[in-house]
Amino acid sequence: MLLNRCRNTYRSQGRAVYTALCIMIINKMNKTASIELSSLRHLIVLVRERSVTRAAQHLGLSQPAVSHVLATLRRHFDDALLVRSSHGMLPTHRALELAEAALGIIEAADRLVHGRHGFDPASERCAFVITIPEFLERELAPPLLEHLQREAPGVAIEMRAPNSDLSRAWLDSGEVDFRIAWIQDPWPESRFARLPDDRLVCLVREGHPRVGPRLHVDDFFSLQHVRPFSALRTHTLQEGKGSVSLEQYMGVVHRLRGVAARHAKRRIQIAMVAQSFSTIQQLVAQSDAIATVTERLARTVDPRLQLRILRPPLPLPPLRGALYWHERTHTNPRHRWFRRLLLQVAQRMAIDT
Repeated sequence: MLLNRCRNTYRSQGRAVYTALCIMIINKMNKTASIELSSLRHLIVLVRERSVTRAAQHLGLSQPAVSHVLATLRRHFDDALLVRSSHGMLPTHRALELAEAALGIIEAADRLVHGRHGFDPASERCAFVITIPEFLERELAPPLLEHLQREAPGVAIEMRAPNSDLSRAWLDSGEVDFRIAWIQDPWPESRFARLPDDRLVCLVREGHPRVGPRLHVDDFFSLQHVRPFSALRTHTLQEGKGSVSLEQYMGVVHRLRGVAARHAKRRIQIAMVAQSFSTIQQLVAQSDAIATVTERLARTVDPRLQLRILRPPLPLPPLRGALYWHERTHTNPRHRWFRRLLLQVAQRMAIDT
């Protein structure tokens, strides 16, 4: 079978011949009309998710739209591709073959666009798309832009707001190159590298009527808080009618230990969820609400606002972030260079503070 030959050739003769054979497989399966590359990307997600609903969620499309793509693929390849079973939808044998071959095609297309030659940052012109929380963008963007203007003037960056529902599909499709987010179990098709940890601190206005030189545990839970949008899920706040537990307040899964663990279920009243740190510092300066932010971010507070930086009254775990990318781009020279740059800038930023 061609697919077995493709696998054996990859082991014996390398990726170039493997890619050619993957293209040959698709060509042999392609009886009449051509098929769009986006449809192959959709096929990969459908086979992986084994559900039209979940595939639609990952792709950011409506369920009818994905059903239409699946119907088109079924007609094109003359195969059911996904069939119902007692355990849900299952891919047919041919669907599995097609998905594996489609990965080779997409890799080949990426190499045609990006090339296999070395990457010279001083002369190349390209762009990268990153999803990143607003507070990390505020920290990382200035030193990153300074480096690019000096060393790689032809490289452009688009920084987007994160979307947890679409992030996997964006990386799968190549719409997004990198994702900066909390550390979690990576998806099988992605890789990651840790970013430097950052401690959490509390912001409170000068002259606050209830907070003295130190912030006490009871005040931390009784005072209202403002929180960044990226740290809270909207449905969590709605379900809690404006309050969240300390676990939910942290925004990601943390193992709270010691004193913090004993307070894990205590409720915190959220007065407002804001999109940007600029808004958060203004809210704290003009109210009796407090905020919990990263220490590096707190160091950028406008001194005219007269905010105090206090240690949390609980031993909150540090914020641990990571840079994620797709396995498909792991060896791409451009991506490899930019990954190293991002990690170097983040490390240098941590050392400087």
